[in-house]
Amino acid sequence: FAAELAAREALPLQWTLAQLGQARHLAAVRRLIMPPPPGQPKNWRAYRERFVEPERIRAGLAFWRAHESWLERAEAEYGVPPEIVVAIVGVETFYGRLVGRWRVLDALATLAFDFPAGRSDRSAFFRAELEAFLLWCRREGIEATEPRGSYAGAIGLPQFMPSSLQRWGVDFDGDGHVDLRGSVPDAVGSV
Repeated sequence: FAAELAAREALPLQWTLAQLGQARHLAAVRRLIMPPPPGQPKNWRAYRERFVEPERIRAGLAFWRAHESWLERAEAEYGVPPEIVVAIVGVETFYGRLVGRWRVLDALATLAFDFPAGRSDRSAFFRAELEAFLLWCRREGIEATEPRGSYAGAIGLPQFMPSSLQRWGVDFDGDGHVDLRGSVPDAVGSV
């Protein structure tokens, strides 16, 4: 994988090997990626009670007020109403409270090279996401061991997978970097 990635993307092989060599296998990620056990089907009421509740609504209003100028700019440039952006950030990470604790490198490498049996094999998808993640780290000058995210490798306030970050990530604050973890403007512009 490292040799193919390095050759295809003109990356130094030693850099690629060094990044991948820091990945740790996470058995918990293999368990979490599995579908829930059969039981009661999910319904709108259960979903609504989890996401449309007073604390999240208050947090959403505070987020909207604090970042109103960025939300207005995103609407002007992309035509996406602020309530849509605010709702996505709220559902995905509770306005940054729940961005994930897993090292993205570890989660993606585990799922890329040791995807659990018992469901459709998505290891090729996660290998592509691992590749996109390493390319993003290289471009942004980030140590691959630094970013934290979901057990599936999603990053930042909007929980973008690395390929989505590569494709849709926007440097909305103009600092020369796409940072969905530490820049609310970049997260707003990207959503």
